[in-house]
Amino acid sequence: MVLARGGSKSIPAKNLRPLCGIPLVEWCLRAAMKANRIDTVLLSSDDENILDIGRDLGCEIHVRQAEDATDTTSSEQSIIAALREHPLGADAQTVIMVQPTSPFTTGADFDAALGAFDEGGFDSMVTAVESHAFSWQIEEDGSATPGYDPQNRPLRQSMVGRRQENGAFYITRRTLLDDESCRLGGRIGCHTMAAHTATEIDDDFDWTVVETLIEKLGLKPESLD
Repeated sequence: MVLARGGSKSIPAKNLRPLCGIPLVEWCLRAAMKANRIDTVLLSSDDENILDIGRDLGCEIHVRQAEDATDTTSSEQSIIAALREHPLGADAQTVIMVQPTSPFTTGADFDAALGAFDEGGFDSMVTAVESHAFSWQIEEDGSATPGYDPQNRPLRQSMVGRRQENGAFYITRRTLLDDESCRLGGRIGCHTMAAHTATEIDDDFDWTVVETLIEKLGLKPESLD
């Protein structure tokens, strides 16, 4: 399921804005439709221009109600509403929440993640990139608390197994979503993606970074031919 609101505070009409000539939302739609392990691609939006992109590609369409498309609406609320209101929602057993703000996702990513999800017996799955970052928490009084022991500062090459969530997509068993109204829970797996997928588009700077990476790496949206 692709959630794509018409509104956006940081970048107006972000999901419709052309990224290297292709509307942002179309990048992830094409990737999801390319995946062999995804049975149905459902686009949920409150914007007819966004929904028209899905219609042209052959996606299933869910017209989101205004109360499920506000700035404060959680993704879980929007997902549950779409599953409740769309005819195909009743039979959905595994739900993938795909975020348009991560345009580098490929059909191969979906297939690999879903394969590992089933084989590992996971209840939910997050996507991430490898991370060697030394993180800190800044408190309200301005003090900084390290996420590691400064007296035993690890070598970067020894920081194995660490991941940074990249927000590309989430996989959730329907039973977990119904019981807990949360995309992550139970036994959680992780699909590790390429380093260049770390950036989520939240503002104009992110857009510039992603556009530059596309040009430098010669990346293109999935072909549906």
